Amino acid sequence: MTRQPVFKWHRLRRRRSDVAFDRENAISGARLGASMEVDLRALADGDFLCLHDATLDRETEGTGPVAEATAAVARGFLMRKDDGNLTARGPMLLGELAAEMRTASSGSGALMQLDFKDDVGALSQLHFERFRACLADCAHRFVLTGGDAAGLRLLADGLPTLQIGYDPCTDETLPTLRRSKAFASFAHEAIAAAPHAAYVYLEYPIVLAGLEAGVNLVAIFQAAGMKVDAYTLNSDHPDFKATLQRLAEAGTDQITTDEPEVLERLLATFIRQTG
Repeated sequence: MTRQPVFKWHRLRRRRSDVAFDRENAISGARLGASMEVDLRALADGDFLCLHDATLDRETEGTGPVAEATAAVARGFLMRKDDGNLTARGPMLLGELAAEMRTASSGSGALMQLDFKDDVGALSQLHFERFRACLADCAHRFVLTGGDAAGLRLLADGLPTLQIGYDPCTDETLPTLRRSKAFASFAHEAIAAAPHAAYVYLEYPIVLAGLEAGVNLVAIFQAAGMKVDAYTLNSDHPDFKATLQRLAEAGTDQITTDEPEVLERLLATFIRQTG
């Protein structure tokens, strides 16, 4: 039976044409109870910026490393769309994002993934203090994620309601698994590395490759008490309709996409046809 997964707004996009990390989408997502995601980078002054790259150049009108910019400087930039054109939108700081998430009603289910892109070990005490101050009264609305399980727990210390998510995937994971077929071992090693994780994040081709090898990675992680997020599926990907159906049939809890509205409509069609 096809399962209805949650469609998470990748980089706060409801539609493919949206600028990444759009404040208006954070506002509407909090109101609608959406599952959303931002990437998070550390700034020079102890603050944090919603941005994917380690440099400002591609995503904003700024230049140079994000780590050398301050919050005051970052506020003055405009965001770029994927085609490089400037928008009228400014970048969003962690404190501003937290303020929007506080507006979610208690029963909305709104949840924001903070995909931390930097080395936790390189953070200053100011960073730790700022992170905790931003989330102190709204940590239950967030999931802190990344590939450094120990570092994530260190950053989350003092925020007991902040969930942790673990991403065990690297550029070599899929080709290695295709050669070794050791999908079950991969899952159990990830569980052992982050037994506290509420979510595990898997590149969706890894989930598909496991199914082709007769191993449902989703089921293994769910048996360990983790929800599974498969990322990042969009409508221009090869065989995306079949991929969406296979991920849903495998029991995937959540699918990351830049087109949640498109995928939701398509899956509803599958469910009506097979239900």
